[in-house]
Amino acid sequence: MAILRTRTEWQRPRPTRTTAQPDDLTSEEQANVRSALAFLRVRLGSWLALAEAMGVKVQTLKQAAKRKRRGPTAGHALRAARVARVCAEMILTGSWPPNGACPHCGRM
Repeated sequence: MAILRTRTEWQRPRPTRTTAQPDDLTSEEQANVRSALAFLRVRLGSWLALAEAMGVKVQTLKQAAKRKRRGPTAGHALRAARVARVCAEMILTGSWPPNGACPHCGRM
């Protein structure tokens, strides 16, 4: 039996995270999601009510909407679409909310 004199690492190296992830949105899509989040916040009354409706933490939602750390993700867009009862494509393209719509009642 041989005596080991040097330390040997037997763990696989962890993969490094790249800057672009498959679920990352373009800057235009992120701006559209931010405007939808701001519209929904006014419609529901507060960040807390919106976070509870979307099923996320308030701090996470605020950071995504205010562009601290990371911007909104595709998951935020999907959850916002469920709360707004529209398809996610409308939020990502910016066709919802319509320009000039009242966030309280939705009228033009």
